[in-house]
Parts: sequence; C-alpha cells; structure tokens
Amino acid sequence: MQKVLVTGGCGYIGSHTIVDLINNGFDVVSVDSNIRSSTKLLEGVEKITGRKIHNYKVDLCNLEDTNAVFHENRDIVGVIHFAALKSVGESVNEPLLYFQNNLTSLINVLKCVREYNIPNFVFSSSCSVYGNATELPVTENTPLGEAQSPYARTKQMGEQMIEDYARVNATNSILLRYFNPVGAHPSGLIGNCPSANPITWCP
Repeated sequence: MQKVLVTGGCGYIGSHTIVDLINNGFDVVSVDSNIRSSTKLLEGVEKITGRKIHNYKVDLCNLEDTNAVFHENRDIVGVIHFAALKSVGESVNEPLLYFQNNLTSLINVLKCVREYNIPNFVFSSSCSVYGNATELPVTENTPLGEAQSPYARTKQMGEQMIEDYARVNATNSILLRYFNPVGAHPSGLIGNCPSANPITWCP
C-alpha cells in the first residue's frame, strides 16, 4: 500500500482528502501543528474509513522536526501540502507572520521532498493568485494578477518557488488552484464550520 503524507491533515480540506486517499487504497499520515485545528476531524475520518490516522504534531517551520517525519516514513510516494495560514484579513494585518509561516514551511517540506526523493508533490494553491481577474471564468491559462492580500502573495510566491524547484528536480509537481470549498462529507462526520472565525478551529 503506497503512503501519502498530507500536511494540514486536521483541517477541513485535508481531512476530506485523507478520506478520499484511503478510499482509493492509499496509506496516509498527517502532519498538523494544531495551532488552528484539532485532531477532532481525524476522529471523524476514522469513523468513516475504519482507519486511524497518525498525526505528527509538528510545526513545519522547524526543519529538524519536519525532517524527522520524513525520516520515519521513508516509503512516502507523495506529499499533498495543505498546511498554511489562510485568513486574508489577518494576513493584511500581519503580513510578516504569513510570509514567515507559509513560505518557510513550504521550503522545509520541499527540502525533505528532495532529500528523500519523494516522486510526487501537490501544492495547495488558491484562486487568489489570479487577483481581480478581468475575464470570467478563469482557467489555467488565465494570467496571474496583482495579489490582493499578503495571503494571496504567499500563494503566488509558493507557486514560483515550486516552478523553479521543478526545473532542476525530478519530482512531479502540481499546483492545485481552487476556490472556496464548502459542504460536508455525506456522513456528516466531517465538514466545515462556516460560522467559525477563520483564524480559529472548530471545537
């Protein structure tokens, strides 16, 4: 059974992705610092799939701790990198926090992907990379616009970093751009919290 590492696995999108991966025959491990999440969603994942997911409570901005996760899971065949701060409003007020967290964590994960020869990498980007698009709907060929927030700029910079990385490394890399997802798993056991402050987690 092939193993995939999901960063931000205790989050809304991460937890749904874990369910889908398990349903498609993958083994999954999660990395989530839980500074703005909890392992509650992983409890829901276990009830849905019958599989208990191990979460490493690790700050990906710490390279040594990040490396330890990869060292312990040398059979990883892919990484899906969701972990990031995501509140647009907060990023406007605390831009350095967003640059430090979102970019440092990405750099550290990519360093480990390279060191451990992980063949596949998916970066959770955002529709915000398009800025204020002048034509709708946007497509993969739509030019990127001026970032409207520091959060969006970290996604643009992250994409550029991965593109440069991919030019000189054999890793298959994908930039996953998406708009705001909503809803819940049909079981109702995992879902989003639309009334929650985006800088907090749902109890």
